[in-house]
Amino acid sequence: MNISPKNRASSAGFTLVELLTVIAIIAILMGLLFPAIMIARQQARRTQAKLDVKSVCSSVQSYYSEYGKYPLGANAVAAPTGDFLFDKTSTVSNQQLFDILRNIDSTGQTPPGQPNPYNPKGIVYFDGHNASDQTNPLAGMVAPSSTSGQTVGAFIDPWGSEYRIAVDADYSGQITNLPYNDFSGPTNGPYTGVAAYSLGKDQTLGTNGDGFYKKPGSTTSSDDIITWQ
Repeated sequence: MNISPKNRASSAGFTLVELLTVIAIIAILMGLLFPAIMIARQQARRTQAKLDVKSVCSSVQSYYSEYGKYPLGANAVAAPTGDFLFDKTSTVSNQQLFDILRNIDSTGQTPPGQPNPYNPKGIVYFDGHNASDQTNPLAGMVAPSSTSGQTVGAFIDPWGSEYRIAVDADYSGQITNLPYNDFSGPTNGPYTGVAAYSLGKDQTLGTNGDGFYKKPGSTTSSDDIITWQ
């Protein structure tokens, strides 16, 4: 049986209905896949932040083991009683802490090749890498070439905020009286020399800025990444 050229062309190609059906299926699959990708991306960022805050605390404790004091730098005299929080919005950028731990001076006040004045042995306790995108630094250090407006030498979490590091500046063995409500009083603070945290995806302290990792009476926790619970 012979097939006419017209019928042969029709059987070899897609009809408009078939083409639209394929496009619709692809769109549905993309719609199902996109939320999964976003969830996976957020989970990866949380995992990175957890590793970062643990690494920060370990580095600070190593400095303490070597020098018998915490790397507070010039801030040691600013907190003779109570504790100290490296946090750009309320006190000072964490850049001051990481300059000491990395044995550099990103402010340029120390001559090149010389150790940080608060790390006279020149030991590198924290080997932070620069963020890959310096116009919007995420998950890394702010480089001198950055155009973001972030503090050069600061350590940034995967959502674009500085990591916050609380240090037991009065050497009481407990961190107290700092902005986070979970250690805002003399009995609530963690019994540790250093606590670090990220504000998480919402970039606010606690849930919607309430200042609690887990608010009393609540069954849910905030999206902050913390080291003391």
